[in-house]
Amino acid sequence: MQLTELKEKFTEIYGADGEPNIYRAPGRVNLIGEHTDYNDGLVLPIAIDLTTRALVRRNPKETIRLYSIDLEEGGRIPLGGGISSKKSGCWTDYIGGIIFSLDKEKRNALSGLDILLHSEVPIGSGLSSSAALEMAVASALNTEFELGLEPLELIRLCQNAENEFVGANTGIMDQYVSYFGRENTALLIDTARTSHRYVNLDLASHELLVIDTTVSHTHEGNKYNQRREECEDALNLLKKTDKLVHLSSLSDLSPEDLGYVNSTLPEILANRTRHVVEENQRVKRAAALLAEGKIGKAGELFFASHRSLRDLYEVSCPELDFLVNFARKQGIPGARMTGGGFGGSTIHIVPEGDSDTYLKEAGEAYLAEFGIEAEGFFVSPSNGLKEFTS
Repeated sequence: MQLTELKEKFTEIYGADGEPNIYRAPGRVNLIGEHTDYNDGLVLPIAIDLTTRALVRRNPKETIRLYSIDLEEGGRIPLGGGISSKKSGCWTDYIGGIIFSLDKEKRNALSGLDILLHSEVPIGSGLSSSAALEMAVASALNTEFELGLEPLELIRLCQNAENEFVGANTGIMDQYVSYFGRENTALLIDTARTSHRYVNLDLASHELLVIDTTVSHTHEGNKYNQRREECEDALNLLKKTDKLVHLSSLSDLSPEDLGYVNSTLPEILANRTRHVVEENQRVKRAAALLAEGKIGKAGELFFASHRSLRDLYEVSCPELDFLVNFARKQGIPGARMTGGGFGGSTIHIVPEGDSDTYLKEAGEAYLAEFGIEAEGFFVSPSNGLKEFTS
């Protein structure tokens, strides 16, 4: 939607009492490094050229009013008498969690605000539409009410809202790259130290293609949280041994430790641990290879990451596996699931001259196999909230 259309919609919903201010934050694609961020490991995401925009304007009421154009749905968060910790079970909880946390830390700092939201990031695609929403709104609140939150405070605020209010025990990666992303680069994030360095991407005449399976299997139960609990269980058991009593995270383990891990842990926990350890190694190697334009070797790490996520971490699904297997059969350099899994999207490294044909053929094959239309789109490493001027 064009900005003029968004402003017209804002006026239609909230009235013509002044121009709204505009804040935006991008979604992300994680190139490699899955389920490592909450294990104090390494990740290599990019911010993408799909954003969520929040148009905001102060109002004289003791209420924050919300409206999502994409969902055609509104909501209200009353401010008077303290912010409720009660969840609604819908998208407004992501914002409610931010406001609840802010009210605890900076009581009475907030007042009435009207917010109109529009997102280009497909919901449920594994491209972190939730983090884009959180960061756009948190940035708006920080600026409008002069809260003085520093970047990491803003990032932690949004992560905590998702962890503690919404109930999704995600790591820091999504909000971090949504803030710090930079055009033509990936972020190599060390989540244990909450630090990063930029990796210039040399895609060597290749494009990054996302194919959204448009399915989700998370209704079977919150298996994402279960995987995190399994990693915590593995860590606690290893710390009870004499050899690893000082272990602080699974990411502190080396590949040489895996023999001991296999002999100490139950098979499922050993598998989860092995994925984390080997995925961290893949991230380091992929960052170096992508910076050098060695696409073929980096792509092999993408395929290896997917196998590990499928077989050791068990977060893939038939739809994701089909698209990655299709990529392998077609001879493209690399593909893997991206995001938490159980549905969502795959990321493919595709030669520029073949990209449109490949997308068409992948879509046709997927439709024939599952009777479902996948959605494909090309993404570019783009600026994060820190670099945006509007």
